[in-house]
Amino acid sequence: MNNRQLLQVDNQFFSKRFSHIVWATQIAFLVGVFNAIFLRGGPVFADNALGVRLDIAMLSSATVLTFGVLVLLRLGKTVLASSAYLWMLLIMMIIVSWVEGGLYSLAILSFPLMFVFSALFAELKQFLLLFITASIALVLFGLNHMYDWYPAPADMMVHGVARIVGGLVITVVSGYVAWLLGRDIKQSLSKLQQENQRVVESQKVIKQLAETDSLTGLLNRNAAENTYQKLLSGLQYKGEKIVFYFIDLDNFKDINDLFDHHAGDRLLITIADRLKALIGPEDVACRLGGDEFVVIVKTTEGCDFDGFAKQLIDAIAKPFSLVGTQVGVTASIGITVTNNRSSTFDDVRKKADMAMYKAKQSGKNKYHYYSSELDEEYMRNLNILTGLKDAVSNDLLDLHFQPKVSLSSDKIAGAEALLRWSRGNPHSIRPDEFIPIIESTELIHNIGAWVIQESCRACKQWHDAGHHITVAANVSALQLTRANFYDIVVNALEESGLEPHYLEIELTEHLLIQENKLVKHQLAALTSLGVSLFIDDFGTGYSNMNYLTRINVDALKLDKSFISQIADSDDYRVIVTAIIRMAQVLGMQVVAEGIETEAVRKLLCGLDCDYAQGYLWSKPVENKQFMDLLESNLAHDICLTA
Repeated sequence: MNNRQLLQVDNQFFSKRFSHIVWATQIAFLVGVFNAIFLRGGPVFADNALGVRLDIAMLSSATVLTFGVLVLLRLGKTVLASSAYLWMLLIMMIIVSWVEGGLYSLAILSFPLMFVFSALFAELKQFLLLFITASIALVLFGLNHMYDWYPAPADMMVHGVARIVGGLVITVVSGYVAWLLGRDIKQSLSKLQQENQRVVESQKVIKQLAETDSLTGLLNRNAAENTYQKLLSGLQYKGEKIVFYFIDLDNFKDINDLFDHHAGDRLLITIADRLKALIGPEDVACRLGGDEFVVIVKTTEGCDFDGFAKQLIDAIAKPFSLVGTQVGVTASIGITVTNNRSSTFDDVRKKADMAMYKAKQSGKNKYHYYSSELDEEYMRNLNILTGLKDAVSNDLLDLHFQPKVSLSSDKIAGAEALLRWSRGNPHSIRPDEFIPIIESTELIHNIGAWVIQESCRACKQWHDAGHHITVAANVSALQLTRANFYDIVVNALEESGLEPHYLEIELTEHLLIQENKLVKHQLAALTSLGVSLFIDDFGTGYSNMNYLTRINVDALKLDKSFISQIADSDDYRVIVTAIIRMAQVLGMQVVAEGIETEAVRKLLCGLDCDYAQGYLWSKPVENKQFMDLLESNLAHDICLTA
């Protein structure tokens, strides 16, 4: 914005300051008139046609014109007022200087001040024009002295007190203007400095917000990546390394489901505080998001990586107090170590992530180091996933059925449908390897729907053959989080013609404790339809059994890890007995899994367990073989024919 624009816009400060300078000039003119009249012998000694001294005439005219400038300012015509003021001042000073002796005139002293005014209030073109005009006048004054073209009138020369007063007036006005402008500049600089300080502080806040996690105060992913690169580039000795700890909470979702997200947030904050308490000044702790954390440590040769990993696990495993309840949470940690300057943050994160999942597979609450074998395992899982997609596309998956036997009648009362991949599986990949891969991907929805459809069709086939038994299908948590799961079940029942009460849906405890409205709604709709709900692997999941009173569960399935030891362990026998008694009180049935010996079968019969399944009767078999088992009718003889 140029000076003209400053005067044109509503700039009250600039206009006010211009008004102050005009008033100071006006006072200077009035003092000049007074000085000329009373200290230099009066106004009428001039030898000219008017009989009035020219300096008095010029100063008086300037005084009147300055009042005109003030009127223009009052009317808001600031641009016109500034131009009139500057040219009036210049012309008046040139004439006064000329008649008072040219270069010897006190008016010459006002030229620098006038240049300051024009620099402030005029555009560049006008400033240059004023400057050139004044410069020409000064040159003419000098030439006049050299060649005596026009000698100054003797009575116009200023002497004595009048000269002192004139000099003081110019000095006072110059000093006032200098002080005024200096004060403005200082205030502007002070405000600018304050504004700069605010900008610096704002930048610090913005940087902090950009680099820190808003919930925990730890560094976020971007800041952690930058810090990692700095630490890596700062490695100086061969023994120095960067250790990357990838931390994932094992059962954090359960906390959110049992309490609420606010309680989960407080738990994350507490964990963040514990991590910060463990790391050194050069180490880094960050939250990647959700329940994932990263700790980056710069170490030297001989550092105890395992010891620090155990400290992390122990710190996280300390009980938390949430809503008056002591809550425990564990973590699985993946570790990767590097001193390779070409290793990017994403490289080490992915490697540590693979190691972390290996720790989870090993039982959770553990740590695991990255190795090249994990890359091979990752590629194997990727190949398995690709093969499964081909198997789905080419209809190469099968269902096998394992009989569920009534312990009171020793007859087949139902069957559990189990997914098998026998065809198009050249590497003979087992179910315990490919099923977790299915459940961790979107593939579970298509395969899960197919399992339910085929289970219903098979069960209706048994009914048509005269065997009115039930069929159980396993359902993952991911399936129930889709709004169309209920419709999938209804369509499978309608297409097959199977009555709903012959279908059993097996769920995990983890799914039932979720505070998910969609899951609850679909489970309630299924029970209203007549479908039975079974809890699979009961006792191996979350210890809070409050969900048993909130959800209409029909039966509990005891995991093989309990059943296999009841013949040899009093403790396990007591646990199984307690679960069976609890189920009876709650009106639920109990199914024991993994029965392999006659001794265990007899013990379960003595404990009034309702149903059992296991290799004692039959392994999972194809539908045709299962039909043969049904035809044998005597379930206890199945083990001889399967």
